[in-house]
Amino acid sequence: MAMPFRIALDEPTSDSDAHAAVATFHAELEWADGVFSLWTEDSTMSRFNRGELAIDDGPPELLEVLQTCEWYRGATGGAFDARGPVGLDPTGLVKGWAVARAVRALAGVASAWMVDASGDVLVSGSRADASPWRVGIADPAVKGDPNGMATVDVVDLGGEHRALATSGASQRGAHIWDPATGEAAHHVVQASAIATGLVDADVWATAIVAGGMEAFRAAAAYGVEALVVLRRRDDGAYDSVSTAGWPSRA
Repeated sequence: MAMPFRIALDEPTSDSDAHAAVATFHAELEWADGVFSLWTEDSTMSRFNRGELAIDDGPPELLEVLQTCEWYRGATGGAFDARGPVGLDPTGLVKGWAVARAVRALAGVASAWMVDASGDVLVSGSRADASPWRVGIADPAVKGDPNGMATVDVVDLGGEHRALATSGASQRGAHIWDPATGEAAHHVVQASAIATGLVDADVWATAIVAGGMEAFRAAAAYGVEALVVLRRRDDGAYDSVSTAGWPSRA
């Protein structure tokens, strides 16, 4: 997926168990990349978009992901739409889906764990010291891995707030399109969403960037907590808005 992934295991059962679990997790991500990558010409998704194979010729997960994308198109009022300008593009969902699938390899290996999928985070379990997983949301002005430096907010993850995803143009440019126009979306600077599952968080963060404040209100009605960076002011600070239950530590 051409992005860094980090796994933190709290009190793993053994070093060998931890290494084996992480290796399986990695293999699952490589499999998903081989199926869904749009940057690899021989991936299943690329071949499907070129009309070289029918959907029944691919693995069942291809149909599962595309059906899930269509379900979220309805749930977000059209703000999330995998029907891109040049073909089907499930990218806004498939990273979260792949991580949620791969973390099955971590079951029973540690009392608690955290996966950081290049800024999208999923946690599970109770840490030995009962503390939550504290996560910073990167300042959109910082390109690359901020490594804990500049943040726009800090949140605690755990319990019902297990997943955090952030979308915007700061890392990969204007890669999210507005389904209403087919052009790059410029409604907001950045959107972060917190949910129980990473697919929900991933999709809604993308939907808010794509659909703007109407999608933000839909996310709140759906039960997702969200923080939206609206614009950067002349003094370098940001105007932002969040849902009532957004778990800020700032």
